Amino acid sequence: MSQYYPIFIDLQTLPVLVVGGGGVALRKVQTLLHHQALVRIVSPRLVPELQKLIDGKTCSWVEKEYSAEDIQDAMLVFSCTEIESVNAQVSEDAKVHHRCVNVVDDPEKCSFIVPSIMEQGDLKIAVSTGGSSPIVARQVRAELEDLYGPEMAEYLALLKTWRQKAKSDLPLEKRSVFWNRVTDGEVRNLIKAGHLIQAKGVVEQCFLSLLD
Repeated sequence: MSQYYPIFIDLQTLPVLVVGGGGVALRKVQTLLHHQALVRIVSPRLVPELQKLIDGKTCSWVEKEYSAEDIQDAMLVFSCTEIESVNAQVSEDAKVHHRCVNVVDDPEKCSFIVPSIMEQGDLKIAVSTGGSSPIVARQVRAELEDLYGPEMAEYLALLKTWRQKAKSDLPLEKRSVFWNRVTDGEVRNLIKAGHLIQAKGVVEQCFLSLLD
């Protein structure tokens, strides 16, 4: 089995092909649109929920059976059909055209796989078992969700507001001291306990103490 290289990719305006029009395709399309990809669906039929997503701009539909020319300029390809021969053909065509392809629930036909993702604001942790066991990947994700709760969204948002100011106003050595202090657990624990204003005060006081 392939040794997959983990990567986070910006999908904004990236052309993506989805082959299939059922429930699995619906979930893929919803996620792709959430990440601002340009989605083109090829399928003779769509479930009603998927039809509602078609707007002719960010999401378009080609009402036909799949054929090799449908690859076109797609940078990512998802095959979400239940027809083995179609999935095999999509995989082969994508690889011939040097496109990254994912065939749902068939890692042998994939050049990339989609991990199980735990997300809290800007924190995203992707868990993969290399296609060995998606169930285990989901179990590990659930454990991570217990470890990194909703406070992480506020925590990272707060730290993000100080990135530019710390970079512009603190020399390198003091910048390192600042980040070590505000990420030592105190600020996160305050936010977790519901004391966001106090947490902000700790960060600000730490910054002010390092100014020349």
